[in-house]
Amino acid sequence: MPPLIIIAKIMLITVALTFASFQDLRTREIDDKVWIYTVPVGALLTVYEALTTQGYPLVLAGLSVVLTAVIALGIFYTGLFGGADAKALIALAAALPLPPYQNFASPFYPLTVLGNGLILSLLLIPACLSWNFIFAIKTKGKNGALFEGIRATRAQKFVAILTGVRVKPATAGLVHFNLMERVSADGEHVLKFFHKVEEREGSKLIDPRSRAVWVTPAIPMIVFFLAGFLLSFAVGDIIFQAVALVLGVV
Repeated sequence: MPPLIIIAKIMLITVALTFASFQDLRTREIDDKVWIYTVPVGALLTVYEALTTQGYPLVLAGLSVVLTAVIALGIFYTGLFGGADAKALIALAAALPLPPYQNFASPFYPLTVLGNGLILSLLLIPACLSWNFIFAIKTKGKNGALFEGIRATRAQKFVAILTGVRVKPATAGLVHFNLMERVSADGEHVLKFFHKVEEREGSKLIDPRSRAVWVTPAIPMIVFFLAGFLLSFAVGDIIFQAVALVLGVV
């Protein structure tokens, strides 16, 4: 059984990520108090662990915190992640800069959770494929088919099928979807795949004449962080395990 200090830190992060995920799914916003409380409490627990654990790898833990903060702020300022996602990684680094157990491949535990979350987010691809397959069958030969009224190349259509779904305008307006379809300057409907967070969270301008609209599922990244965190206790680092399996190491 792990030390009580480790159990306390795991519980702290579990509660914080669960509450933040619930808030983000419902409102697309997370109360900053989640991180205002989690970061200092996690940091204090880590300091206590360092002071009371003989041979604690302080330099490695500090490097993990710095590296995680640099990556978190980097992906935030590039617009790939939201502020809450970056804060969640920093909170994780403050509480658990090192793996809670010894059987992790990487000493930088927050990056293990980040990698797990990114891999799990790829599960949206088969989900989108299934949705589009069903949509195509239902609308075959009818108005509102997959790419009716859309100006797109074959490559763009392929990417759209993998990363988005076509839904009714009323559904597209829900908080759980981001628009992938835009109206160009010449009035044609086109696809746009890459958006910064502030663009995704902006107002949704849906053409009222549309029978169906291309969107991408707006599952918050922090939900995948939570899943990646919990899964790490079962399989560790998913990326490492996959590479090791391919190479025949395990």
